[in-house]
Amino acid sequence: MDTKEIQKLICIQEVLKFNIPCENVSFFFHGEADVLSLNRNKYISEFEVKISKSDFKAEKKKVTKWMFFEMRTETHIPNYFWYVCNEGLIQISEIPIYAGLMYVVNGELEIIKKPLLLHKKKADTERIMTKFCKVMSERIHLGNCRLTYENKEHKKRSDKIFQEYPDNLLP
Repeated sequence: MDTKEIQKLICIQEVLKFNIPCENVSFFFHGEADVLSLNRNKYISEFEVKISKSDFKAEKKKVTKWMFFEMRTETHIPNYFWYVCNEGLIQISEIPIYAGLMYVVNGELEIIKKPLLLHKKKADTERIMTKFCKVMSERIHLGNCRLTYENKEHKKRSDKIFQEYPDNLLP
């Protein structure tokens, strides 16, 4: 399964648990979460989807992100952190002790290891729901997040200029 299909499985699972999931959300200072989910206890779970070994290895190089996790910086990390991948891609021995692991097996999610609670600080639900609504609104009305939309528009304008003035391009 690809990333989008796995994200959808996670979101369905979370909705069925009465949680509120949102895909591709920039989360504090460490980039974008594949799925964030807010539960009724105001705890946030982050789900990091991995579809290749190289993708998983690249994740380990995000020094800033992992610094916040190692220091348990409550305001910069979720309460729970999961890796989600196709069956057998990642082994329990390869993930941090606090991380959970789920496999996609026959089109369904299977818990391999539950995550540890990183901290007990409850989420600012107004802030989180505002973020989720903003992300969903951008996707509905722009077809993707605002930044992606603006980058595509910028590229269209650049391409048009390059087509109109091809002789003025630098070698």
